Order: sequence, then structure tokens, then C-alpha cells
Amino acid sequence: MNNSAIFSPFQIGKMTVKNRIECAPYGNALFRMDGAADNKQMMHFRNLVAGGVGMVTIGSANCNLEYGPAPVPYMHNPFLLSSYKNMVELAHQYDVKIGWELIGAKEMFIPAEVLVNTYTIEDIHNYQKGIIEGAVNALSIGSDYIMIHGGHGVVAAAFYRESTNKRTDEYGGSFENRTRIIREILKGIREKVGDRLAIEYRISGEEMQEGGLSVDDQIKFAKSIEEYVDIFNISRGVLENTEDLPFVFPTVYDKRKINVDNAAKFKAELSTPISVVGGNNMFVANEIIESGSADMVALVRPLIADPACVDKFRCGKEDEIRPCIRCNNCINQTHGKLHDLRCTVNPLIGREEYFGRIDKKVDTKKVLIVGGGPAGMEAARTASMRGHSVILCEKSDVLGGNFIRAAKADFKEDLKKYLEWSIRTISSDKNIDIRMNTEVTEELIRKENPDVLIIAVGSNPIIPDFTATGTEKVQWVGDATNDSIGENVVIAGGGFTGLEAAFEYSMHGKKVTVVDMIPESMLGNGASLMNSTSLMQKLGSYGVKFICESKVEDVTSEGMIISNASGKEVIPCDNVVLSFGQKKNTAVVEALKNIVCDTRIIGDCSNVGGTLWQSVRSGFEMAFEI
Repeated sequence: MNNSAIFSPFQIGKMTVKNRIECAPYGNALFRMDGAADNKQMMHFRNLVAGGVGMVTIGSANCNLEYGPAPVPYMHNPFLLSSYKNMVELAHQYDVKIGWELIGAKEMFIPAEVLVNTYTIEDIHNYQKGIIEGAVNALSIGSDYIMIHGGHGVVAAAFYRESTNKRTDEYGGSFENRTRIIREILKGIREKVGDRLAIEYRISGEEMQEGGLSVDDQIKFAKSIEEYVDIFNISRGVLENTEDLPFVFPTVYDKRKINVDNAAKFKAELSTPISVVGGNNMFVANEIIESGSADMVALVRPLIADPACVDKFRCGKEDEIRPCIRCNNCINQTHGKLHDLRCTVNPLIGREEYFGRIDKKVDTKKVLIVGGGPAGMEAARTASMRGHSVILCEKSDVLGGNFIRAAKADFKEDLKKYLEWSIRTISSDKNIDIRMNTEVTEELIRKENPDVLIIAVGSNPIIPDFTATGTEKVQWVGDATNDSIGENVVIAGGGFTGLEAAFEYSMHGKKVTVVDMIPESMLGNGASLMNSTSLMQKLGSYGVKFICESKVEDVTSEGMIISNASGKEVIPCDNVVLSFGQKKNTAVVEALKNIVCDTRIIGDCSNVGGTLWQSVRSGFEMAFEI
């Protein structure tokens, strides 16, 4: 049992939280389009609050009648409050405190920098009224707290920021006037609810662009509203600025604890408790609390990857925590595409209503899985949880398939941890018989006579055969290492694998050029916007050169021959690294697919493959339905 300070109770206003872990607000798009919390949202929420978290903030609670519909809570609508009361009761059943992030819905559709100077006085008062009434409604259904969102450049921040607030009335000009809008909201809430509802205030510890608010600006502001606030939540950046996205949603390429230094500065200057968000997990959260840099730690993505991560950490089962890989697929689905919440490593998330609990089946079967990559391991894990007897055969001496190479770079620590977790969980499962160095043949299948055969043999790299002299320069991206290539490297292929390779090589001081047929504006497409933004920023800082709308013709002893609208040219280099993608391993599939009546094809060798998300999802879905 973990008895560290992270699991000590904490007082916020008159609210006592059972531990120091907060689920920060996130839009999951699982509410109905009219805003009601139906079974889809409730099933997802149940798993979250049952996992040990201390407090949960429900994101994007709309307090403005003018905008909709959208799959978010509508805290101003009295007819929806009963469905939210169900969430409150469910949270309290697990001793979890529940709050609501109150926003004016215009903030979701119109940049705050526009609103600050176009709002009439009536607009401002209606905005304030909506937030205040939302707080009153939150209290009426038994909620414990509300969060006022003043970070990420939203309305409150845009009013406070001198570079954007050009008003000449009582809401512009002086510090007092620019902060009036939020002070009046906080005062209005306190007049209506007193201390029966705790108030959390989210603030960007600093904004990241010229003219943005500095940490000193924000501490000054926090002091001016401290009398109304029970806890400050420290984040960073401005959502409207694409270049800030990696700071708001730190990626696999970014450091953890990015806001901890600022949180410590707030804590030193204020008497009000401090919560901090930004790239943390349970291990990092424990370090933060032990260091005294903050009083609470806010997480979202680790709780999506594993809603039970808090209880697992508390009970000394850290090895069982399914790691978040900070790919930001979750945010890309909800914020970027307006789709239901999904997670790359947790295939149940957002689909809890459909799959329900993963209960054991009565009519258990013998399942033979061919291939020990991510899809095969997920299928083995899921089939075992359903009570089936599983044999997993891997023809090599290691598990992981192509994902081993995908996780090899120095900066891929999150992916390495996921791979280690996946291997560890199936290796310790007594219901799974793992057979290494075992190539599955028709003879083996007929001998084992499984009820279900799952083929997960992955994909093979696309490696063109260059015929010119100097072909010893060519290496496949999966084999190339910093030691095996020279100092001047050209990468053929600007997909995400090629770009990540460019990042790795450039970090080690190599001069890197990336060649691709697509326009430069399309580089990095296919990943989440925050991850592609972060990666392209880092490639730029390392001086990586891009040659786009160009075709690789051949490789000579001098370098790579390319052709484009300007003709042909040679790019001198020490090595050419090929990153042209993968193709399905159809040969093995064709050889094995007609032996067992119930045969299922998953992962990269199927029609649902190509990414870790698709591989894990297909492995889970096919095994779940057995």
C-alpha cells in the first residue's frame, strides 16, 4: 500500500478531498447533442470515478443559451439538471468530489480576442449572469465545486491582457477595469452560494507569445481575486495559437512537469492552494506533491489510458497501470474532429456503453494467436479476460513486432513503457501460453485444433530496389541507427516515421534533409495537431531541411537523385534512410486463413491497421466478440 503524501486528504474551502489527484476538465463528446448525460456518458463516468481519483471536473459546461446544440453539459438548462444529478450521485458513491468547468459557449466558437472588443455591456452582463446561474445550478444538484476557466486565452484572460483589450469603458484601460469582468463574476457567485460551493480558478501560469501575460502578470491577477477563490489550477499557453498547443497538451516529444516551476511561484506568493496540470502521470504527480511544489496534481490523459491508475498506484500495483503515450489521439478526436472520445492504448474508452464490463464468458474457447505485436498482445489480453484459453505464437525471440522499432528512439520513453506494460501483462497471465521462436504452420494449427484462429502477422517495409552505384549508402529506417549512419543524412519519406527519424538524428547533431512528393504544408498530417505542431517546431529548431514535391529516382555513390518541376538534381549525403511506409503481410494471411472456420485477421495485416490505435482496437474488438 502506498502511504505517500499524494494519498493524504486535502481541504479546499469546506470541501475535503480524499487524495491529491484531480481529473482536469476535458470535453469527451459523450453527452447527448441536447446536453443530457445519458447512458453513454454515465458508463464512461462510472469507470472514471470508480478508479480512485479524488475530484473530477466536468469540462466545457455551457452557460450560454445562444449556442448549440453540442455534446456538452448545459448548466443553464433546468430540464437537464436531473441527468447531471445522476452524475453527482455516482461520484459521491465513490467518495469523489465533482465540479463543473463553467464557460460561455461563445468562447467555443469565436476567438476571445474578438469577443473582448466586440462585447457590448449587455453582452458582458449576460455572460456574467450565465456563469453565475451555472454555479447556482451546480449547487442545486449537490455538486461540490465549480471551475472558472480563465486560462488558455479565454474571455477572462483576453480582457486582462493589455495587448488585446482595447476597450475604453469600465472594462478596459486600467488593471482594475481589465479584471473587472471576472471579479464581478466571482463576487456574484459568492453572493449566491456563499461557501457551500468551492471555487477553482484555472489560469495560464504564462502565455507563450509576444504581448502575452507573464507569470508576474498572472500572480498579480491571482492576488486580486484570491479572496473569492479556494484553489488555483495552473496551466499554460493560449489555445487559439496553434504554436501553443504542445504547451497546453504536452506531447511525447515534450518534457513533463512543464508547469511545476510556475506552480511553485504561485504557491510561494499566495495562501490559496495550488493545483498543477501539464504532462503529468501518477509517478510524476507523486514527485510533485512530495516536493511541495503544488498541493494537488491534475491529470486527464493518464486517466483516459487507465481510469484505475490512481487505485493501482495506491495499492502498490504500479506495474499494472496502462501507460498513456501522449499521442493526443483523445484530444484530436474530440477537439479536432468533434468525434466521440477515443484512446490509442485503451480501446474501451468512449465505447463503454457498447462493450459494457469485460466479463468472463461461460462458453470458453481455445484461441490460437499468430503474431506477438501490439494487435496480437491486445487480443491475447482481451481473450484471457473473457476467460478463454490462449496460445500466442511469435516466430522471433521477442514480443512487440514492428512496434519495437517504432519505440526505439531516445525520446520515445512513453512508447517504450507501453510496450513493456503490454509484454508484462500478458507474460504474467496464467491463462496465456506464450510460445517464442514458433512459426505457425498448417501442421501446428491442426495439431492444436483451436476454436478460434487470430492472425496478427503485421506488415513489411516498402523498400525499393535502387540499382545505381553506391547502394551501400541506403538503409531502412527500421534498421538505421545513429551509429550506422554518417553525419549528413537524407531521409526518403516525410510521413510521421520519417519525421521522427529526422528528429532523432538531428538531436544527435546530424545534418538532416527530408524528401517527399507531398507539399511541405502536408508534412505531419495524420497525427494529432498538437503532436505534429510540436514535432515540426523541433525539426525547425534543429535546422532540418525539407525538399517537397520531389520524387526519389535513385541513389548513387554521391547521394540521392531526385526529380521535380525544376528537373533532376543530386543531393549529396553520407547515407539515405528509406521511410516509405509498410505493406500488409498478405502471404502468411493467405496461407493460414482457410484452416480454421472461425479465423480473424487483425492489426497491420488486416484492413484495420496501420497505426497503434487501429492495431489495438482491432485486437480488442475481435477478441471481445469471441
